[in-house]
Amino acid sequence: MMMSESDAQSLSNKILGQSQAESCIVTIEGSEGRHVRFAQNMATTSGAPSGLSVSVESHFGKRSGSATGSDLSQDGLTALVRASEDIAQRAPENPEFMPPLGPQTYPTGAAFADATRDATPDQLAAAVAPVLKEAQAKNLQASGYLELGTGFSTFATSKGLWVYDRGTNVLHTVTARTPDGTGSGWAGTTHVDFSKLDAAHLGSIAIDKAIKSQKPASLEPGKYTVILEPSAVSDLIGILVAEEFDQRSADEGRNFATKKGGGSLVGEKVFGDNVTIYSDPADPIVPGSIYSSDGLPAQKTMWVEKGVLRNLQCGRYWAQKSNRAPVPEPTTLSMDGGATSMADMIKQVKRGLLFTRFWYIREVDPQTVLLTGLTRDGVFLIEHGAITRPVHNFRFNESPVAMLNKVRAIGPAVRTYGEEGAGLPICVPPLLVDEFTLSSVSDAV
Repeated sequence: MMMSESDAQSLSNKILGQSQAESCIVTIEGSEGRHVRFAQNMATTSGAPSGLSVSVESHFGKRSGSATGSDLSQDGLTALVRASEDIAQRAPENPEFMPPLGPQTYPTGAAFADATRDATPDQLAAAVAPVLKEAQAKNLQASGYLELGTGFSTFATSKGLWVYDRGTNVLHTVTARTPDGTGSGWAGTTHVDFSKLDAAHLGSIAIDKAIKSQKPASLEPGKYTVILEPSAVSDLIGILVAEEFDQRSADEGRNFATKKGGGSLVGEKVFGDNVTIYSDPADPIVPGSIYSSDGLPAQKTMWVEKGVLRNLQCGRYWAQKSNRAPVPEPTTLSMDGGATSMADMIKQVKRGLLFTRFWYIREVDPQTVLLTGLTRDGVFLIEHGAITRPVHNFRFNESPVAMLNKVRAIGPAVRTYGEEGAGLPICVPPLLVDEFTLSSVSDAV
């Protein structure tokens, strides 16, 4: 279901040529994947899904309509264009409608690896085999997922904009459980290049945590010094930037970046001095898509610089209304790391906790970005600079805005994966944070 740039552009031009609307946008997306799923120390399913879709958005004045399909025949494409036009003519006017963009200049894509595109099912099976072998040897149950994907996307307008992007992605997660069900460990990451994935190492991390986390003790909830491993950090930072860094919401008094008396806190100190967060589609660790919403070019954007809020996402309509330049949504996300190792972080903690990851995160208060969620797959008590025992999971109630003002130490940044985050390629460090709020105990593993 992959298309070359020339074939995709030819198809887009063919569709645009049939349009009778005042303006039109055509997008094409295609993907091919391979995956293997394993449970109880054996492979259970494998597959190779693929798909292709074409979407046409037609405009008449401030009325818009869209239709999506996968029939690339002449009749199928004509029906798709006519359907989008019919919907547009019946739709109410959108007072915030923005006409399609014309030609743009895009960065060079960096999120594609031949090794991922060319990987075979046998290579996937060979990658996870050491994990299953080690789990079985240590009398544990391993389960997980290894998925490889290759995809492309295009964005074309009747005003002359054209962009084609392609990328590859690797996702691998592994969970190990003890036979008595009291110990659970997890590890996971994403990558562009399958040849650089060390699945066996991730499996060893999950297995080690499962063994060490069995028969946990109970602790009272409260405020704790905590070490957040990168997966836990990625969830909180991803939610904060991707969902809450919004200029319009700030200007209208609806989020954490609203300034008392009106306007936003852009340009002001909002986070701790040691916090710097940015996006760069050409980042060598987490390259992202070369274009963002509305076909705007993805760009290197400094969101937070040494604690100062530098930018908020700003769509084209609100940018025009408020006399600003648009700030596209990020297609990748990074936080500057530090030099403190996990071992050194542990040594700094008199009494605290280490968290592997979070799950089931939900927003409680959008104006403070107060979030609630649960820890999972390995919580450990730290006493006098050493890990002493596993403890039960907790429900937390914490705001990443507040958390980023309580960061005591930062480790090296790594590419990671969080199940509850923004869905972006993300590179973040482990963090040592003071006064992290744990509201209740959860007996679930």
